[in-house]
Amino acid sequence: MDIGKIRADFPALKEWTYLDNSFVGLIPRQVKEGYDEFIDEWVNLDIKGDRTILSGWLGKTNKLRGMVADFVGAMPHEIAFTMCTGAGINVVVNGISWEKGDNVVFPEWEHNPLDTTTLRRNGVEIRALKAKDGRTEVADLEKIVDDNTRLIEVSQVSYVNGFRFDLKEVADIAHEHGARVLVDATQALGVLVTDVGKDGVDFLSAAPYKYLMGPAGLAFLYVKEDALSELEPDRIGWKNQIWEGDRAEEPPEDNESAEKFEYGTIHFQGVYALEKSLEYINGIGMEAIEKRVLELSGYLWNEAHDLGNEMYTPEGTKSPIVSFFEPNASEVASKLMAEKVKVTGREAHGGHIRASPHFYNTKAEIDRLIERYRDIVS
Repeated sequence: MDIGKIRADFPALKEWTYLDNSFVGLIPRQVKEGYDEFIDEWVNLDIKGDRTILSGWLGKTNKLRGMVADFVGAMPHEIAFTMCTGAGINVVVNGISWEKGDNVVFPEWEHNPLDTTTLRRNGVEIRALKAKDGRTEVADLEKIVDDNTRLIEVSQVSYVNGFRFDLKEVADIAHEHGARVLVDATQALGVLVTDVGKDGVDFLSAAPYKYLMGPAGLAFLYVKEDALSELEPDRIGWKNQIWEGDRAEEPPEDNESAEKFEYGTIHFQGVYALEKSLEYINGIGMEAIEKRVLELSGYLWNEAHDLGNEMYTPEGTKSPIVSFFEPNASEVASKLMAEKVKVTGREAHGGHIRASPHFYNTKAEIDRLIERYRDIVS
């Protein structure tokens, strides 16, 4: 990995020590080129043959569908494009036929907890798994799952402190009880190798504007093939309409494709951008990216620990996120930002600083964060 060459692709790094990818990731110039390509085609009406501008966008979307599927170990017909991580989660929650007495299980610190109006309206019991010492253990999860559990939700990487579940273990527990597993992968994709088939998860929702270095306003949902028939689309539009009269646009008729959850015009400009970000990441290789990021986050954990901080991220966590407790977290993060060092400071969960490097970062940048933090709090 030629870090000097890679860093030149990220103009913001000329000025910033950026260690906040779990908040919003930086995008390289190649992703901007994707946005520009979309606009140029539209402005110049750059269409060829008998295709329309819309058919070109839809064609690009289907190409990206295949790229996303390859990236997460799925098949193209198992991928739907959505607006954000929460939108995908709601497709699942609103698409299940719930019965009174069903229950759902999730860690209490989920970014999109399974406590929704749909679940309350249907009398579904909400079971939240308590965190202990920065962890939510699989053994504790298993204790609150039973044969009435319909859905278990976990984050592949906790947005709070980087804690990671073993997704395969969670899936095995769920399937033993006839339940499905829903994964929020937004804090993992682009930094951790992910294979939905090997992990056995049923649903996965993710937004690409963090470690995938992609667009905001476009996300995607994976629905395992054998679960497609169990979910009804939670809304209808021109792209998946069920009206059998004359149609302005002919939607797909395949009810066994995740595309049935795409009810209208999606963020096509984001499609062009995400194509470029996946090309960029694939050009480096996910194995190399994961290896480098975990080396950097391990170094960061050790350096923060050596300052005498109480660590919020459990020791030995192999994750891109490192959090440590700080009573004046928001104030400290603001002072760091004034010096062009970007992390997140939160007063929640006892008050903590959260840092999250990516492959383009260096140990020297982590040293700068530690030095500036030490100066501010001393």
